[in-house]
Amino acid sequence: MVILYYRRTFLLYDGIISVGDVMSNIKINTTKIGSHIVKLRKEQHLTQESLGKKIHISPTHISTVENGGSYSLNTLITICDGLDTRLDYILYGNIRDNSKDNLIDLLNLCTDKDIAILESVAHTLIDFKER
Repeated sequence: MVILYYRRTFLLYDGIISVGDVMSNIKINTTKIGSHIVKLRKEQHLTQESLGKKIHISPTHISTVENGGSYSLNTLITICDGLDTRLDYILYGNIRDNSKDNLIDLLNLCTDKDIAILESVAHTLIDFKER
């Protein structure tokens, strides 16, 4: 299992994990993701068919994604590339260039033990800076 960093967004990925599983880890609603895709596709005056031809995905599968159905992370990345957008826009509806947002995304992927270790490191860093 790896942490995937794609266009300034971190995601957990093992090659077979479904987007629904990933989204439950970082608390994203797949229906909202679908609505972000629809909005961007329509802004670019693309139909599901024309987007599908551009990225070699069937219009039926694009419909499934747009309606919050099941799909792979690779499919989501392919759609992002086809719409010339960043993954954070599709996930959140806006571009996240904030380091704190990126850190929160990473923390959402951590176990309680990982968070305890990171908290200890942060306290050490703060203590060191105060000296």
